[in-house]
Amino acid sequence: MPASNLRNPHVHHALYELNARVWLNTLSQREGRRFTLATVPASELDALQRLGVDAVWLMGVWRTGERGRDEALRLQVLRAGYDQGLPGWTSQDVGSSPYAVTAYEVDAALGGRAGLAALRQELHQRGMGLILDFVPNHTALDHPWVTQRPELYVHGHDGALACGKDPYFPPWTDTAQLDHRTQETQDVLTAALRDVADQCDGVRCDMAMLVLPEVFAKTWKHASPPEGPVATRNFWARAVDDVRERHPGFVFIAEAYWGLEWRLQSLGFDFTYDKTLYDRLVEGRASDVREHLKAAADYQARSVRFTENHDEPRIRARVEDGHARAATAVAWTVPGLRFIHEGQREGYTRRLPVQLQRREEESPHAETVAFHQQLFPVLQHPALRFGTFNLLAPRDVGDGTAAHVLAHRWDHPRGGMVVVVNLGPKRARARIPLDLHGIAGRQLTLHCWVNGERYQRDGDELLDANRGLWVDLPPWGVHLLDVLR
Repeated sequence: MPASNLRNPHVHHALYELNARVWLNTLSQREGRRFTLATVPASELDALQRLGVDAVWLMGVWRTGERGRDEALRLQVLRAGYDQGLPGWTSQDVGSSPYAVTAYEVDAALGGRAGLAALRQELHQRGMGLILDFVPNHTALDHPWVTQRPELYVHGHDGALACGKDPYFPPWTDTAQLDHRTQETQDVLTAALRDVADQCDGVRCDMAMLVLPEVFAKTWKHASPPEGPVATRNFWARAVDDVRERHPGFVFIAEAYWGLEWRLQSLGFDFTYDKTLYDRLVEGRASDVREHLKAAADYQARSVRFTENHDEPRIRARVEDGHARAATAVAWTVPGLRFIHEGQREGYTRRLPVQLQRREEESPHAETVAFHQQLFPVLQHPALRFGTFNLLAPRDVGDGTAAHVLAHRWDHPRGGMVVVVNLGPKRARARIPLDLHGIAGRQLTLHCWVNGERYQRDGDELLDANRGLWVDLPPWGVHLLDVLR
């Protein structure tokens, strides 16, 4: 089973996110015939395999309903997003949010359960796992449980059904809030998750922290009391144990915020979103990034590192191009699960709201494409996949610019890797002592994957605390140095 290895915290993997609806529609438009999950061209999957992708997160395969689509068309704030993501869109381009689920059944238009199984088999043959969505906090308004099992949901004191909610934002009006205080709700959700686990190798759990007891109690403290027996176990502890009894290698990934990442990891999540690193990279605060990367090794290995996902603006739409490349180089070369968003390596700038089912192809950005062509082979380097990570300490050379330099190294018996990034808009210089194993008394070659240059260096000088590696980087400059002994 390819995904079972994803649970190994000593191996650093790559996850690729694909929007299922948009992906199939794009393929169909390009080829002039309709594709389903069962008929995806082998060339598409071969291309992902060549990138070194370990798993594909196929977002949005589950069945949704008309009430969600009605809301998607009604809300003006969403329509404004459609204008930006797909100028000239029509109602035919809009569907329900993939996170307003009516049933954990693969949409028939995508190929149904059999189509998903066929795709999963093709991924497995290429050594890749399949990750799907699980939405624990809420369902669609037209989910059968709403009418058949209303006791599973939160109700107001007036008896009205509550919409799903993040405590810091308005309710999601296309959803109904599940009541995690009750045993029955946990029972039916766990049963649904078991069925999902039979169809994939792992789940990305939407807004996973919302169902933690302490968060749920605060969010719904003014709701009516729960109906039926009160749950006695934390939902995630129960769900993880239940699924892993049947699928020991099953992977749990949490979308998580508010400093609750470690809490979710302690409950059994293999990986949690690292929004803190994302924010600090986008803000260009090198010192804050450095401090964040001093966290415990186990925590870091279980962090999802990204500079894009479907909820965030495209990185090139948020920061200048050089900054985007520098941020990605950091995110993808530190420990954890390296997250790749479809369209990121092409340099797309339009974020597509999840309700849209079609995108207009953007012209690839040449410099971004070239940079990712250099970066992807580095992600398969033995040191970055299996090695030991350590931060390095850039030393000031008299101009104060070393504060903007981030540096770390990876040790592995098959060779080391040194990453140096200028996370700033001005030229930066520094000396960086390299405490790489086995370089004393030897002449080394440092090969840079970005500019192709080879540098001859003396191992004793690199180890010297007063000398080390001299770097002089342009604004947002990146060195990915393969240490050849």
